[in-house]
Amino acid sequence: MNPNSVDTGPQLATPDELKDLEPSQALKQAQYLHSLLLSANRGLWEWQPHAGVQRATGNIWMLLHKDPELALSNIWTGDLSQVHAEDRESLQALRNRLSQQGSFVDTTIRAYSREGQPIWLRLWARAQVDHLGRRFFIGGCTDYSDSLNSRSLSYFSGERFHCALEAAGDGLWEWDLRVDEVVLDSSCWRMLGYARGQRDSDVRAALVRWKAHMIPEDYPRVRQAMDDLVREALPLDIEFRLKHRAGGEVWVRCRGSLQRNNAGRPLRVLGTMQDVTEDRKRQQKRDLELGRLRAESRGRAGLLSSLSHELRTPLNAILGFSQMVEMDLSLNPDQRQRLVEIRKAGQHLLHLVGDVLDLARIDSDRLAPSIEPVQPATLVADCRQLLDPLAETRKVSLIFEPLGWERAYILADPMRFKQVVLNLVGNAIKYNRDNGRVVINFAPQAEGWLRLSVLDTGRGIAADKQGQVFEPFNRLGAEAGQIEGTGVGLAIARQLTEAMGGRIGFHSEEGQGSIFWVEFLMIDAPDEVLQMAARPDYSRMLPPCTVLYVTSRASAAGYLKTVLSAVEQVEVCSVGDAMKGIFSARTTPPDVIIYDGDLPGMAPNDFVTILRADPSTCRVPLIIIDDMHRGGADAWLPKTYELNVLAEKLRFCLRRPEIDEQGAN
Repeated sequence: MNPNSVDTGPQLATPDELKDLEPSQALKQAQYLHSLLLSANRGLWEWQPHAGVQRATGNIWMLLHKDPELALSNIWTGDLSQVHAEDRESLQALRNRLSQQGSFVDTTIRAYSREGQPIWLRLWARAQVDHLGRRFFIGGCTDYSDSLNSRSLSYFSGERFHCALEAAGDGLWEWDLRVDEVVLDSSCWRMLGYARGQRDSDVRAALVRWKAHMIPEDYPRVRQAMDDLVREALPLDIEFRLKHRAGGEVWVRCRGSLQRNNAGRPLRVLGTMQDVTEDRKRQQKRDLELGRLRAESRGRAGLLSSLSHELRTPLNAILGFSQMVEMDLSLNPDQRQRLVEIRKAGQHLLHLVGDVLDLARIDSDRLAPSIEPVQPATLVADCRQLLDPLAETRKVSLIFEPLGWERAYILADPMRFKQVVLNLVGNAIKYNRDNGRVVINFAPQAEGWLRLSVLDTGRGIAADKQGQVFEPFNRLGAEAGQIEGTGVGLAIARQLTEAMGGRIGFHSEEGQGSIFWVEFLMIDAPDEVLQMAARPDYSRMLPPCTVLYVTSRASAAGYLKTVLSAVEQVEVCSVGDAMKGIFSARTTPPDVIIYDGDLPGMAPNDFVTILRADPSTCRVPLIIIDDMHRGGADAWLPKTYELNVLAEKLRFCLRRPEIDEQGAN
């Protein structure tokens, strides 16, 4: 071959042509061949086992270390610190065998780059003999990461997946449990402020560096989570703080899974790292805002509660004195009607104050329900009896159809459950049409829920207002009509139902009526119900006595007389308001006074105070019908009671004077 020829023939000399080349031409051929071998991802190396001499040249070694000689030592001639733990033992065995015998090597190994990233390398070499007959090896090294990285489960599965994670800012990491080495990709290092990742040649430094960046208070928790993953196979999903290289803290979320060998021994942990600093900041901001809103809510609830209590006293006085003035026989019909309007307005305002107080209690979590097994059919029957007078006044038929679920049990607060039913049925009656109907029934639902439905034949709710149904003080336009109300009944019903673990909802069509419903999970009958022992018949033990019942509800008075109708020795007299009750007790002292806790115009505590301050009534036993025991009375009777319970309370109160006299003697 003539290199000076203008002919553009082959530029690579054959072995036969090399002997005819001039020295300068042979040098050019060597340089040309060298450049072909040392491309961007290739390198050359030489190893003399007998003398411990080595040489490395080419760009591939710069991927491993800035010094090519140290790079070769780290993957072949030295301690193999940059070789993956799984390949070290086999690579050492191959090196030892070649140093004794063998003439060829061609193997693929897994290694770590200068940045600590996993790469695949192909090493090959052939044995040569020097002039003294000693063997040495000359070969090459190539980066095969692109074509071989899917062969190992310990590396990341695919370039597209890796790119997608990098785009999202998430990082990948691997922890080799056998040699306690950690490898983190560039995204993990960027979270700490390292633009090009780890720069240490020893990959073991990755674990040390990350420990150095971890907040000391968080390290025990992270270590425990790692131990739980390896020893107990518990899921790894933990958030902790790291110190950023430029200052400040970074919140990261670390997730991982454990890999085992065929014998079931743990090999490695593979996982992802996500920077959640912004999420944490937003959560902290939300928590602060929630705390502020809760503090404001408690403040408003406290103000409403105090204001409600302060309003009750003057309102009770207004109602009491208006009732006393009504008793004046000298009033003409016009004056009496005006007093009736004053009393009705005062009672409406008193109900509003009570509703506001209930909302304040619920809002401040002070109205906690007392959950117990109850029969909802029994409670609904009691509510129906209380609402019958309102239904009669409104000319509405009130129908209760248990549909065979009379013996069903649910978990609820009986008093709060009745309050929910009274609000729903009361609204269905008030907002019904003349000669309309309200139907209450039970029906089972999926997964063991029992639904109580209240169906009415009213005017229904417009579609554009149905989203506002449960808003407090929103009467959906009814405030302009003749029906009295505060607009908080449904809001209270919803909050009480949810506080008891139930569900509430409605279906309505304008012009057709509405169906409001509540659902509670059914339970089995309690053991004490199934094994209830017979109680003594206290009604037969009552002595002859006179009972004064103070209530404004004709239905309640009728119910008490019906309950005691079989007890001939007990005479019942009822009066319609508190002032008449006090007057009757002073003029004709009864043996026992029963006071309705829901009586408008005077609170039970005020009634007790007036009776106890008067010498003519101070020793008359007093029973208050109310589910809230607030002190002052001799006995308390629940709003739902039967003959034996009432007789037991009466017997207790009638025996008290005898006990007092014996104690005085």
